[in-house]
Amino acid sequence: MMKQMLLTWTLIVCGFHVFAQNRTVQGTVKDAVTSELLIGVTVSIPNTTIGATSDSNGKYKLTVPGVAATTLKYSYIGYRDTLITVMPSVEDMHVSLNPASQFLQGVVIAGYTSQSRSKLTGAISKINGADVSAAPVASLDQALQGRVPGLYVASASGLPGTPGRVTIRGIGSLQGANTNPLYLVDGVPIEPASFAALNPNDFDSYSVLKDAASTAQYGSRAANGVIVITTKKGRNYEDGKVRINYQNQFGFSQVNNAKWNMMNSSQRLQFEEILKDPAFPGWQFSRKNGFNSNGSAKTEADYNYGDQYLDSLRGIDNQLKKHLLRTAFNQSHDLDISGGNEKTTYYLSGSYFQQNGVLRNSGLDRYSLRSNIQHISGRFKFGVNVGLAYVKSKVTEGDFNVSETNPVAALYFSLPYENLFNPDGSLATGTNRYGANALSMYKDINRQQNQLKALVSSNLTYQIAPGLKFMGNVGLDFQQNHNTTYIRPDSYLGSLVDPGGSGSYQDQYINRLGMIATGGLLYNKSWGKHEIEGNLLTEINKNTLNSSGFTGFGLIPGIENTPSGITPGTNDNGFIPLLKGQRSQSVLLSQIGLFRYSYNDRYTFTASLRRDGSSRVPEANRYKMFYAFGGSWNISRENFMEELKTISSLRLRASYGRTGNASGFASDFGYRGLYGGSGYAGQQALIPVYPENSAYNWELNYIGDIGLEFGLLQDRIRGGIDWYNRITTNLFMQKRLSYTSGFESIATNAGKIRNRGVELFLEGDLIREKELTLTLGLNLAYNKNRVMYLGGEDQLTTDQYSVNKIGMPLGQFNMVRWAGVDPQTGAPQYLDASGNITKTFNPDDAVPVKGSFDPPLKGGLNVNLRYKNLELSTLFTFIRGMYRLNTAELFRTSADPNYRQYNQSVDMLDIWQKPGDITNNPGAAYPRYMTDRELQNADYIKLRNIRLSYTFPSIKKLNGLTRGIKVFVQGQNLVTWTKFKAFDPEDDNNWYQYEYPLPRTITAGLNISF
Repeated sequence: MMKQMLLTWTLIVCGFHVFAQNRTVQGTVKDAVTSELLIGVTVSIPNTTIGATSDSNGKYKLTVPGVAATTLKYSYIGYRDTLITVMPSVEDMHVSLNPASQFLQGVVIAGYTSQSRSKLTGAISKINGADVSAAPVASLDQALQGRVPGLYVASASGLPGTPGRVTIRGIGSLQGANTNPLYLVDGVPIEPASFAALNPNDFDSYSVLKDAASTAQYGSRAANGVIVITTKKGRNYEDGKVRINYQNQFGFSQVNNAKWNMMNSSQRLQFEEILKDPAFPGWQFSRKNGFNSNGSAKTEADYNYGDQYLDSLRGIDNQLKKHLLRTAFNQSHDLDISGGNEKTTYYLSGSYFQQNGVLRNSGLDRYSLRSNIQHISGRFKFGVNVGLAYVKSKVTEGDFNVSETNPVAALYFSLPYENLFNPDGSLATGTNRYGANALSMYKDINRQQNQLKALVSSNLTYQIAPGLKFMGNVGLDFQQNHNTTYIRPDSYLGSLVDPGGSGSYQDQYINRLGMIATGGLLYNKSWGKHEIEGNLLTEINKNTLNSSGFTGFGLIPGIENTPSGITPGTNDNGFIPLLKGQRSQSVLLSQIGLFRYSYNDRYTFTASLRRDGSSRVPEANRYKMFYAFGGSWNISRENFMEELKTISSLRLRASYGRTGNASGFASDFGYRGLYGGSGYAGQQALIPVYPENSAYNWELNYIGDIGLEFGLLQDRIRGGIDWYNRITTNLFMQKRLSYTSGFESIATNAGKIRNRGVELFLEGDLIREKELTLTLGLNLAYNKNRVMYLGGEDQLTTDQYSVNKIGMPLGQFNMVRWAGVDPQTGAPQYLDASGNITKTFNPDDAVPVKGSFDPPLKGGLNVNLRYKNLELSTLFTFIRGMYRLNTAELFRTSADPNYRQYNQSVDMLDIWQKPGDITNNPGAAYPRYMTDRELQNADYIKLRNIRLSYTFPSIKKLNGLTRGIKVFVQGQNLVTWTKFKAFDPEDDNNWYQYEYPLPRTITAGLNISF
């Protein structure tokens, strides 16, 4: 008995001893990228039943054995499992979890609120700012290409700072200006025209809102989707120290001209000999031509002179590309400072960005500053975000047009034996001197476009009671553009200026101011397994525009780039200056209601209702309601999923709603009868220029969406698929009027467009080891665009070679079809409207052909490899089903007398010359017309970006201040695989007209953190 009691007391004492060795480990869990506190993270000891869950403040507390080091496992859906060994002496353990992918991140900016992805009902894709901030592009939209399914970016030009055409889930309007989504930076709407003034290195994340559940909260501004951009904020770092980061890049850009095949001097002279046109030296001095220009028969001396002259021309290569194009230098420098304490945090940055254009005399310099400050005082939380920028741009002449001073066009037009310079070194300008005239544009025309940008936002929240907050946001977007153009008076181009023939000076200011204010109540309450969230907000958005400018003539040589050189205009000298100006404004007043209910982190229902009133719509239709409903089912939380170990996450969602658009026309008053200034009998007069339409209404957008998101093998494989149906009604259209009305057309609403498609995202970790990871990602989007109704019309002509036709995509090409060359006569052949071969070109034989300029299939492929401290990332983008009208083909493959003065493609040496010749190039005697022969497939695969970086192991130098050093090298737009015959197939419209080519850019940089 005594032995049993002794044994019992021994076990009790030992148990108390062991219990006394247990200890508590506590801390917080955050998102490593956004620093958002994570709720519901499981913290456990592997292979035991010991565990805890982080609370609503991201805090956890766990009792662990203290006799040895203990390994803790942190698990959360959408994040990589993290194992941390806790030493016996450690009690506080603060952890940051890395997202498993940008697709399954824990917290998403969902518009007016932020939300955990498990409770989202909308189709929202998120891009981390760090993934795109270092891309060497001057317009931020170009850095988003190929990264989100359904988001298509078509770069309009390689001119630094030029924004592209961005569409989300297809084109939903007949008016080209209405295809871009709504852009918000910290809640403030911005215009694509100001992208060049924004520093992507200041951006923390991009959220792309695509369906009604996510976009309807923005009502009439969200018809084409929404891109929400948040800027970086300061943090209260655990060690209490300030973080300083400096990054630079240096590099160069070049033109990718793999499709270049223009004639050299010998080939051009051979072609002229085939033409037998005495206007050109190739035939005038040919031994096959027995007559001089005066009609006399050639002598041997004439032949010898001609041989020598042609030999001299064959020896000329004006190397125009070397004079017009260049290897352009680029650089950027970014410095930011962040830190704070429990009450105040801050982020400060300064940046300089320089990108020179590959065409000489073009490029931009951007100087930017940013200050973001947040402060908490009791129940108040206050933040101010200020961004300032100044952009100096040089712009080339003639971008987007067929002009002899457009340098890209001159590369095609200029004859290879053209002497660019006179013996004294001056430019040999003049009629048909395309190369020298283009060089004169560089020397004698100075175009400047300078932009001043201020983007300010402030936000305030006040905790009225538990779960109830008041919020207020105020934002301001100011943009001033100052554009000047100086044409030197004592130059060839200056002599062409009318009036006066002695140059001109143009000066214009454009001021835009956008103001937005939002205020209301936010309510959130949780009890048991239930959670509700509701927002009641009101918002006002006001935009104003004013511009003024003048163009003066009769410049005095030597007084350059200033209005001081303008000769005062009189009726006698004709130098009357041109004056222009504009003022306009619009107001949008809104009331917004948002609601969310979640049950047990399994089921979520959301609803939104917004009432918009726009000054752009007549009073009878001024106010409109927009709405959305959405639901999601977190299937992986169901009990029956516990046995399916392969599926780590599975979520189904669906939504439907209506958004709108009130910006159908460029004018803020498109529905009103407008008047303009004119003259009559020598007196001032006011005349009607646009008819009134009091029935003008909103364009409405109805969107249905079903999506499935999944993760397999502990989220080692991640993906999602969405199906959507988007119908746009009440299309903005210009309805033709009878000429007896005095007007050509009137603004009206009629028609319907449908966009229906599927989006796919798939990402997987092929290798996921401690020192080696390999991740592959693919996104695809297929969109089928169809015109459903056109106000009673079967088709509407959009331009000379395309139509909008019921049952076909927007912008369907409509052209006369090419049928080849008659081998017996060399005559061009066409197909008439019935498909019969004819030798007569008739524009009325035009029929829909091939396709449109909006590709139905778009996508991106990324590969990311990390080995220890070495990282390699690549991004490919691709499109399929796109066609563009290559107008350059008409100029460079034509023997027509209207075009033969231009240089030609080497393919034209295969021109028809005698009966029996089999060729696709008609004889020189026949005129040349635009047919679907010039309609080319513009599909491409691009190596959009490749980046190699190395992070040096943690070192302590520079007095112990250095925290990390990373070096990197990257290439942008490196390789393009395409059949399109031009510098680049990518563009934002359906015609290729010698646009500024997209450059290939290579940079190297350094990132140092202190």
